[in-house]
Amino acid sequence: MMQERMGTICLLVAGCSTLLLISVLLFMVLESWPVWSAVSPLAFILGTDWNPLAEPLQLGIGTMILSTLWTALGALLLAVPLGLCCAIFLAEFAPQWMANILRPVLNLLTGIPSVVYGFLGATVLVKFFEINFAMASGESLFCASLVLTIMVLPYIISTSESALRAIPPEYRQVSLALGVSKPYLTLRVLLPLAKRGLLGAIILSFGRAAGETMAVLMLAGNTMVLPTSWFSKGEPLPALIALELGTSEVGSLHYQGLFAAGLVLLLFVLGMNLLLALFRRDRRSGVS
Repeated sequence: MMQERMGTICLLVAGCSTLLLISVLLFMVLESWPVWSAVSPLAFILGTDWNPLAEPLQLGIGTMILSTLWTALGALLLAVPLGLCCAIFLAEFAPQWMANILRPVLNLLTGIPSVVYGFLGATVLVKFFEINFAMASGESLFCASLVLTIMVLPYIISTSESALRAIPPEYRQVSLALGVSKPYLTLRVLLPLAKRGLLGAIILSFGRAAGETMAVLMLAGNTMVLPTSWFSKGEPLPALIALELGTSEVGSLHYQGLFAAGLVLLLFVLGMNLLLALFRRDRRSGVS
């Protein structure tokens, strides 16, 4: 009886969460509907001119999407090798006492507010680039990526370590019985078996980096110029919404255009999480 009640409660909670997500999506679609009526979705996503007060209307978020990709993919480029190596070390090589110390420290990193990361980046990284590289302003997409790297590392490490630990111990026992070395076992046996979990960690971290607001708002430079390199200034989508929503008139096309940009970002991050679910759906069968 108790098990049935717990199952019912879990079902209700899951149903409420799903309804909440659908409600948010529906609300954003309704708020942004006039924009989709005035501008085609393709022109909105691929357009590079953003001036919602101009005549004719200019609503294109292609520049902001490109800035978002520069920061998010750049963060993954730095974080994935570090995160996977750290996860392998914790799961396979670290002494138990050391792993017991490192895991809580990594978990604490996820609880630090993003504005603190952004503040530290603005006072340390921006100043460093200004002084050492003679830049008029040290803000850049690269600075934002560096801070995002620190922010997504705990997600990559914890998820990847869980994927490695979920592999049945029989694989380790058989491999060691055949006389293979521990590095060979890790690289040639365990990593291929854990590939779904590792890919899931990367996808989860990409969605986290793409949706981050405060850190990129403080470090990316916030210029609507099409970024041509990792070291250019830019304005990712979350920064655009955070900067302009408070100054836009409620009900105007500017206001509704920001909701449309938020809807694109939400669908993008939601798609990343759906990919994560697909990669990890057969975890119970012993494939991480």
